Amino acid sequence: MGAKWVGKWDGGRVREVDGRQVWVIERRVAGVRRVLTLSVASEREALAELALFERDPLAYRTRKQAALSAADAAERAASEAVVLTPDVQREFLTHARKEGLTEEYVEHILGNYLAHWGVALAGRDLREVTLAELRKLLKGWKTAEHHRIVALKAFTKWLRQDGKLHRSNDPTLDLMVPQAKPEKSVRAKGYTMKEVEAVYGELPSQLLRDTICMRAKAAMHDSEIARVARGEALLKQVDDPCGIKGTVTFFHKRGDHHVISLDAQTFAAATRLQARKKPLTRAPALVMLKRAANRLREKCESDEEKEKIQVIEPGELRHSFSNWASEYGVLVRPTKQGLPVEEVAAVMGHKSTKTTRTFYKSVQVPPMIALPLKLVHHEDPSIASRTADLNASNEKSVA
Repeated sequence: MGAKWVGKWDGGRVREVDGRQVWVIERRVAGVRRVLTLSVASEREALAELALFERDPLAYRTRKQAALSAADAAERAASEAVVLTPDVQREFLTHARKEGLTEEYVEHILGNYLAHWGVALAGRDLREVTLAELRKLLKGWKTAEHHRIVALKAFTKWLRQDGKLHRSNDPTLDLMVPQAKPEKSVRAKGYTMKEVEAVYGELPSQLLRDTICMRAKAAMHDSEIARVARGEALLKQVDDPCGIKGTVTFFHKRGDHHVISLDAQTFAAATRLQARKKPLTRAPALVMLKRAANRLREKCESDEEKEKIQVIEPGELRHSFSNWASEYGVLVRPTKQGLPVEEVAAVMGHKSTKTTRTFYKSVQVPPMIALPLKLVHHEDPSIASRTADLNASNEKSVA
């Protein structure tokens, strides 16, 4: 059924639809005839729309067209919103792994703190978040400001590189990573032997106890402990009457090697770790150490005693060893060990002990620093010898 035209107006014609008048613009624009049905209620409104049309005929949109365009734009913007969702986070973490970051860092730093940001931002488009809002969220968290900022900035950098976020819309660009303060300016570094002994007695994991033992009694650091676990260090049992049970030798790429003498407990710990073939990572170690500290606090009778209990940080045990050695350490020399390198240098006429030490590279059992540190746990296995089999297996692996 054709339209029922009922009249004309300045813009074109008027027709009647369901008992109401509809104003229609009829014009030829750039050689093309345009017919636009207006969504207006009166001729006055129609004339206002006509004025807009005549101002820019090619760009003009009716009210209905403009509303549909706005809805489409909103829908498109929503589909392209930059939101820290679990799916996007997993995609970023996969990228981080491919970049060579360790699994521990990806999971416990990037993954953990990005999850916190995701909850705090509650599905908001990152392009609409302000720097002030990010800083306010940071103030609400009492710890790990450095890691939280690093994780978020790493995420937005990936978004920019992937073309999902533009620098002009990135609220993290001016979010500065705080400079780490030297720990000595915050608190005294290291622990007392009594503190370490107490925590050791609360640790349920033999692997963690062995790691703590190797750090506290032999001052080993992360890379050395990892090399022991991977079989890249030679364990040798010597059973010297002086108290040195065995040695661990680390071979370096430059051709030389480093030997550490161990007492019975530490040598047994190193032996168990090497049999396991895998070191303990930092994150689970810290979780267990925090729980051990909490158990010790539960045994305290006063709040003052509870406040004194610290969560042991494994990395500080090497520093603690240095403090303990300077105050309580006793130098234990192997039974067949000769004179100190300084005395040998004096006899040989060397001006520097560095020259003399070239002759000491062949020393198989160096001195050991013994400490009055008692690491005791009721589940620790008895310190038993692993003699010929251990030495034979190690010598075979090195060969």
